[in-house]
Amino acid sequence: MKQVCMLCERTSPDGNLFCQETYCPAEQSPFVLDHGEWFGDIEIVRLLVVLRSAAIYEVIHQRQRKYMKLAHPGAENKERLKREAEFLRDLAGGKDKLETLPTLLPAFANTTLKQDPYGKTMLRGHLLYFYLFEFKPGDTLREVLVKNPQLWINHVGWIIIDVAAAINIMHRRGVYHYGLTPEAILVHFDEKQNIPEVLLLDLGIASAKETLRQDWYPMWAPPAYSAPELTPGNGSAVRHDYRTDVFGLGLCLYEMLVGEPAYPFKLRSDQEVYQLVRKNRRVEMNRIEDVETVARIAVQAVSPRIEERQPHAADLAQQLRDQVGEPPRVKRRRQPALRSIMTAVILLLGIVFFLTLALMLAPR
Repeated sequence: MKQVCMLCERTSPDGNLFCQETYCPAEQSPFVLDHGEWFGDIEIVRLLVVLRSAAIYEVIHQRQRKYMKLAHPGAENKERLKREAEFLRDLAGGKDKLETLPTLLPAFANTTLKQDPYGKTMLRGHLLYFYLFEFKPGDTLREVLVKNPQLWINHVGWIIIDVAAAINIMHRRGVYHYGLTPEAILVHFDEKQNIPEVLLLDLGIASAKETLRQDWYPMWAPPAYSAPELTPGNGSAVRHDYRTDVFGLGLCLYEMLVGEPAYPFKLRSDQEVYQLVRKNRRVEMNRIEDVETVARIAVQAVSPRIEERQPHAADLAQQLRDQVGEPPRVKRRRQPALRSIMTAVILLLGIVFFLTLALMLAPR
């Protein structure tokens, strides 16, 4: 295990992390697991991403490759993860199943989603909560943007359209995200067709409007990706509004267009970043001429005035569809189901048996 700071990104393999920056409480940073370590009966393959409330790992469980989300210590982080797992469990049994949302798996062997949508295990004196979901290849959008800060405009639009579809499903079920970041989005480009496939790794605060105020805690969301109405000191309580999640979509769209975060946050304290957000001091939009309409969509979505943004995630997605078209889907060769193969083999063997029997009984 090693300690990883979510602000200055320093790491310490011996658990004695310290930072000279006054704003950085590095010694309070969570521990993360390394390749080859075990968490119960789960083997860690690699650390995918560290979020403020949880870490996501690629793991091996029951000889299958999966993802595991492990909540950081703390009651608020635990409850947030439980709400997320229960939402995905309910989604698995409904009509709103979407490929851009995680497919939840039972937390333990020989159990069901209904019984165990999430699990808990002791580690170094902490009772930690986790859940498992299906593996899909890819890198976080943050890693993709490090390699290519300004993607092709069609790829930019298709990624946001797919993420907006996932957010829209949450809204249709009365659940709010309120903290969308590039780290929370998994992107995989198909090698043959170069089409981006998206998976929303994190469901944010995952709270319904009835419980939003009691569930909300600002430390779980990075300040650079918090809407102005959510920043501490804005003079108002957290309220439920779909346009707050439109702001999160707009920030990711804006970042992919300009090639850097809308609000610089590296080597800045949370309070400094909150000030930038409240005063709307984002980096200048530098892609007006080549993608003028899409740039206007992004600027509208990140407006500090909530009433000026698109009303819903679906509205922003439709605006993008009008510019870049419907996201194409990867064409996969349909593999025959195992049951179908076995049925065909049994029928073929039966035919061969009866033909052989008929020949043997036929008069010579």
